[in-house]
Amino acid sequence: GESGLAEVNALKQQVTILEGHLRRFQNAFSQYKNAVLFPDGQAVGEKIFKTAGAVKSYSDAQQLCTEAKGQLASPLSAAENKAVTQLVRAHKRNAYLSMNDISTEGRFTYPTGEILVYSYWATGEPNNSDDGQPENCVEISPEGQWNDIPCSKQLLVICEF
Repeated sequence: GESGLAEVNALKQQVTILEGHLRRFQNAFSQYKNAVLFPDGQAVGEKIFKTAGAVKSYSDAQQLCTEAKGQLASPLSAAENKAVTQLVRAHKRNAYLSMNDISTEGRFTYPTGEILVYSYWATGEPNNSDDGQPENCVEISPEGQWNDIPCSKQLLVICEF
């Protein structure tokens, strides 16, 4: 009846109002995301890579990212690797990536234990060779290439969210 039609019209009006709120929220979110990424962040798809310029050992870097509710950068594609590389270049310092071969020498995995789905090793890497010191962690260079290194090295911390 007529009361049903009035209800439908009232609901349509509410939906229109909510759509306006949603548009404003999306615009504000986009603006905040851009502000957060500037100057030390990169976004690829749903992933955000961010650095505060801290330089730490692997375990301290991991802890810093975990405390920030993120994890060390884990590029899963060439696009993500490029985003991390841009931060490395901006800070003129190699950075840690999340993967390591601490549990099984030569088998690099993500902190979850999963095997790598993407890699960009420099020629001759990984080689586990640093004057007898084991190289169980991974650094990324300004060229975007990976190298295995000792986990005690002090490198740039880039977290992903």
